Amino acid sequence: MNEMKTDVAVVRKENIATIINNAPASYEANKRSYDNCMNAGRQLLEAITAGGMTDELDQRAAVFIEKTRKTVKKMNETRSAVTKLFDTFRSEFTALENGIDPTKAGTPAYLIQQQRNQYAAKKRAEEEARRREEEARIEKQRARDGYRLACEEDYGKEFNNYVTQEINRLTDLNMRVTLENYRTIADTIEGTGTDLPETWQPMSSVRLPYNLTPEECREIRSAVIAELRPKFAEQYKFEIGDLRADILAKLPSKKIELERLAKANEAEAARIKADIEAREAAEAARKEKERLEKEAAEKQKAELEKQKSEMAGLFDQAQVQSAYQPKAKVTKKIVITEARAYLNVVNTWWQHEGCRMTADELAKVFKKQVTFCEKLANKEEIFIKAEGLEYVDEVKAK
Repeated sequence: MNEMKTDVAVVRKENIATIINNAPASYEANKRSYDNCMNAGRQLLEAITAGGMTDELDQRAAVFIEKTRKTVKKMNETRSAVTKLFDTFRSEFTALENGIDPTKAGTPAYLIQQQRNQYAAKKRAEEEARRREEEARIEKQRARDGYRLACEEDYGKEFNNYVTQEINRLTDLNMRVTLENYRTIADTIEGTGTDLPETWQPMSSVRLPYNLTPEECREIRSAVIAELRPKFAEQYKFEIGDLRADILAKLPSKKIELERLAKANEAEAARIKADIEAREAAEAARKEKERLEKEAAEKQKAELEKQKSEMAGLFDQAQVQSAYQPKAKVTKKIVITEARAYLNVVNTWWQHEGCRMTADELAKVFKKQVTFCEKLANKEEIFIKAEGLEYVDEVKAK
């Protein structure tokens, strides 16, 4: 830490006495000089105004201006001793203030403020890093949960398709029963297994999340199928076993109807055949309706689980708490690393503020630049050619 100045100049009483004694006389002398100069100037100005400038008046004016310069110099010398003491007093008073002013470099408050600024920046950076890390963790967990639910839904669709395929196969066999193939189809249906085949391995079509590795996704898929397979096996056994048992239970009565159909005349045969087809179609439609309702209920349940998981993720994100942070004001500061970037700064300023300023206001802002360009014109004869800009001659008498 820089060494700080701890003492200030002492205002001496004799200096104050000097000001009190000399100031009135100095002021009176300068006041007389002022009055004399003003009177002479007014008289000369009235003469010029009344008759216009002449050679004689121009020479008188030059003498008057020179005398005025000398008068100003003398007045400055007269009051200098007094005003310098005033300046000394003012500087000593301001030194006391500046010695503790938090905005002045080197004061204790200023140095402490720098330490606070650094600490606040450090705490903010730490908090930002922690917040980003926590958000990344929550986002990754949301990705895990979302991917898991998507895989469950995807595998559920694959399983339902497979079950539907088997149901359709058994239903089709039942629809194709005749007296000639009765025994073959009955044996085929009876030989149909109700255990979910080990060879059935569903393939996932779910897109991999960007923030999970392929290995993490494989682990999630393995865990999901390991959890779902026992449930799928139980459901498969129930649905296929129930359908198989129902078909096998009705096959003997169907055989009797087929035998009646074979002995009946043409009209009776048509009626019996129509009854069989209508009854089987109605039964198939009933079972399909039950299956679709069950599938819809499972889909709704999965959707609710997905929404619940998403809401939990949002709640976790909202619960990210901030640690202690010093009260700080964060503002953006521009750091120019290339000189040409100043053109972008000026252009942006012009678009948002400069274009709305008056000519007088702009003249104050660009006084230094305008003066520089005037020097170029006067010394090097380099002129700017632009609409709204012209050069005029300014004449000053010497």
